[in-house]
Parts: sequence; structure tokens; C-alpha cells
Amino acid sequence: MSDINSEIDNLLNTVSLLREECPWDSKQTHETLVRHLIEEAYEVVNAISNLDNKDSYEELKFELGDLLFQILLHAKIAEEKEQFSIKDVFASLDAKLIDRHPHVFKDESFDSAEEVEKAWEVRKKESRGKKSIFDDLEDKLSSLELAAKSQRKAKSIGLSYDNLEDTVTDFLSEVEEFKSADSLEQQREEFGDMLFSLVNISRYLETDSELELRKAVKRFIYRAKYVESELNSSNKDLYELWSEAKKKEKSLK
Repeated sequence: MSDINSEIDNLLNTVSLLREECPWDSKQTHETLVRHLIEEAYEVVNAISNLDNKDSYEELKFELGDLLFQILLHAKIAEEKEQFSIKDVFASLDAKLIDRHPHVFKDESFDSAEEVEKAWEVRKKESRGKKSIFDDLEDKLSSLELAAKSQRKAKSIGLSYDNLEDTVTDFLSEVEEFKSADSLEQQREEFGDMLFSLVNISRYLETDSELELRKAVKRFIYRAKYVESELNSSNKDLYELWSEAKKKEKSLK
């Protein structure tokens, strides 16, 4: 424990020194750091999407560090304004985790992860004085995360399908409704419902829709680049080149 305390102290001292002596760091505010916080969070997501690569965990380590730096900067700025310090952040988080895990720190017991999640939502609602577990949903979240979070909350009150098969059936029914839509406005509405259903499927696959979409985009870009590079020097059509690109990509894994 002494080693990690030493590393933490060194890092906090470094951040303090940067705030005092670095022209860029010293002029930052909570507001100017927002885009950097979002960017670093997405860099972490990107690193996680590459975890099947050789040096992926090294990349994840560095990106987590960059994200942590943003958190420490925000805490340092708040400390300068005499609002709170990083120690207050640690203490607040520790207290919240203990309060919301009574099955670990108290005498309550749960038989499944679903029961734990349900109890978590109830405690959040009570601690924030909300009437509904849906009251704390933020429109500022990405649409994919907003959909996933609303579905997780719905599951905690039993408003959810029992299995993956039922969820896929629901998606296919949304596809049929899209196909039978008789106006552009209705098509757009059904398209949104299809996206929402796909996010729901990702929960039953125990993955994140944002992460899987990012992986799909990377696969598409790799294949498109291959087609682009071969297009002028090959007599093959686009379909053949695309098939080659898919095979080549899979051989690299």
C-alpha cells in the first residue's frame, strides 16, 4: 500500500506543479477541459475496442492515465476555488460504493447480479429524492448510452424480455413495422425503434453497443481501404474485392 500511496502523492504533486508553472495547464477551467475529458474517454473506449491486439493493454494503460489526468485537473481546479479536493472525491466515492453495496458491507444478501442492480437503482432514487428511477436520465448522454441506461433501469422493475431470443423477435417485429410504414415520418420513427431494439440486444450479448459499433466501423474502414487500393489495379468487381478484404482481415486476427 505504501508504494501506491507514494505513486499517488507523486502524481498529485505533478498536477499541482503543472497548474502553477505550465502556461497551458494553468489557464484551464472546468469548461475548457470538457472537450478534452470527452476526447480522453473516447480514447479509452477505442483502446478497449483493440484489446485483441498485441500491445492493446499497454495502450489501455496510457489512455486510462490520460483520463485520470483530466479527473485530477478538475479536482485541482475545484480545490483552488475552495470547493473540494481530490481527497473529498475519494471519500465521496468510497462512501457511495459502501452504501450501494449492502450485500458486501452490511447484512443484506442478493442471489443475482439483477437483484444487485435493482437495489442499486432503488438506493439511487432514495438518495437523490427522485420519484422515479428514470428521473436522473440525462439527455446529454450519447443516444446509444441513453438507450442502454433506460433499458437497464427498466429491467430493474421487471420491464424487460426474458432472453435473447425474445429480444431478437422484438427487433424483427420492428423491422416489419418499418417495412410497412407508409410515410417518411413513420419510417424515421420505426427506424429509431429498430435502433433502440438493437441496443437492447447488446445487453443480452453482454456487450456495449457503442463499442461494437466502433469495431464495426473499424472493420468497414479496413475493408474499404483494401478495395480502394486494389480497385485500379484489379479486374475484379467490388463484390469480389470486398470478399477478399473480409478474408484478409480475418486472417490477421
